[in-house]
Formats: sequence, C-alpha cells, structure tokens
Amino acid sequence: MLETVDIPVSLKISPYFTDLGPMIQQLSRTGVKGLVLFNRFFSPDFDIDQFDIQPSFTFSTPSDLAVSLRWIAMMSERTDCDLAASTGVHDSNALIKQILAGANAVQTVSCLYKNGTGYIKTLLEGLEIWMHNKGFRQIADFRGKMSQAKSKDPALYERTQFMKYFGRKKM
Repeated sequence: MLETVDIPVSLKISPYFTDLGPMIQQLSRTGVKGLVLFNRFFSPDFDIDQFDIQPSFTFSTPSDLAVSLRWIAMMSERTDCDLAASTGVHDSNALIKQILAGANAVQTVSCLYKNGTGYIKTLLEGLEIWMHNKGFRQIADFRGKMSQAKSKDPALYERTQFMKYFGRKKM
C-alpha cells in the first residue's frame, strides 16, 4: 500500500501494546516515514446524577511527558524511521528534553489551546536561548545526546531500574 502513495506517511500509535519496543521496530520497517509516540485516547465520562455519558476531553499535562520521553530515548537509535514525540509538551524545557531523547519532531497541542498559537514563538525562543547558552549551533548537535544508546547507564531507562530505586527507599 505505501508503494502507491507519493506522500510521506506517519503512524500515530498508543503506548498500550504488549512488548512495545519490538512493535515500534516492526512498524518502523513497514515503509512509514515516521512514528508518533503517543496517541491520547478519547474516553467517555459518566454524569452520575443525570445518568448520561459525556465527553471527558482533557488536555495533556506536563507529567504526561514521561512516557513518550522514555520511549523516544529507548527507541530513537533502534528504528528505521523518524520518531515524533507527542503528549505533555507544555514548555521549551519539555521540547528540549524530547530532542535530547532523540525525537526528530515534537508535537504540542494542549499548550496551544491554553496559550494560543503565539505560544509557538515562546517555545522556539526558549529552545534558541538554551541552545545558545549550551553552545549548540543546530539541533543535530544535541539530538539524541541523552538517548539510551548514548547513555553511560542504559539500565536507567528499563523497568527493572524502578524496582532497584524504590526497593532501596524507605517510605
């Protein structure tokens, strides 16, 4: 099917696959030009007084960044297509983090609904200031710098690290 299309095709996926890493790799080898990590699903809500189903559209929050950040960092050097980060990008720091993880593109929507499209300028100015302060001339100079493949301790990205960290903590 992709052979008959003359435009680049990207696929937006959810984080709810079993064995997500191999799935991302398989999808990247289908001929798509990019994968967007991750889609947010619409879920209904219940009005318990009126017994009615209502939309429960909620904007992403900055804390939503963590899931896509982790998977972009783990997969950015293991795919045959570009990766775009989505969900939880509300400021230039989040934008920078996704690029450091290895994202080829970063999508943001919720912060634009909240702040207007003029906020794009704020995001880009924050990126430019950070790049200048760090001595980076272009995005390629730092894209993927904090990916798992370039990490001194790749285990920090794995689930087992969670158990090691919290297993030592007294709560």
